Amino acid sequence: MDESVKERLLAAARRLFSEKGFDRTSVREIARVAGANAAAVSYYFGGKEGLYRAVLEEIWAKLEQHFERFMAADRPPMERIEGFVRGLFAFHAANPSLIRFINRELADPTSCFETVIVPHVEKVAGLLRNSISEAVARGELREGTDPTIAALLLASMSNYLFLVGAVARRVILDPERSLDGLPEGILSVFRKGVACREA
Repeated sequence: MDESVKERLLAAARRLFSEKGFDRTSVREIARVAGANAAAVSYYFGGKEGLYRAVLEEIWAKLEQHFERFMAADRPPMERIEGFVRGLFAFHAANPSLIRFINRELADPTSCFETVIVPHVEKVAGLLRNSISEAVARGELREGTDPTIAALLLASMSNYLFLVGAVARRVILDPERSLDGLPEGILSVFRKGVACREA
């Protein structure tokens, strides 16, 4: 197996799928950009869908490795929660094209949605929910906090800016504002809440 051809196909597919989506990207175009024969897509991946699946699996494997560093089981639960937010921002900042790829899959799901996206999201969401449950049990978060809602809140706040990109920066944030302080701001709102008294 010629790993260089396989890697070139993956790199070309990653770029083209993120720019154009699954349906508007052809095998011929991927092969041309990769400098490979179109038959190589079938040879290495079993066809276009197999290549798409391989790219998605590669993205999520990177994301899970990233989270394993920040959310290791031997860390205290609040460190894992903070690691989720900081890790997500760091990952998106280092891999800007990947969010486009994921957005396309979420907006127009392929068969990979159920087989690739859902299991990986469930795994990361489970780690976050478990960390929140442990933090509540240890008295580090308010008693009665619903781990599912808290995880949804954190994931939403941490992903929103990257999912809607330019709109969020133009409409909600000052366009000149650096994103560097946002993870800490999100964590501060999460830890302290925003109400000054009980409603």
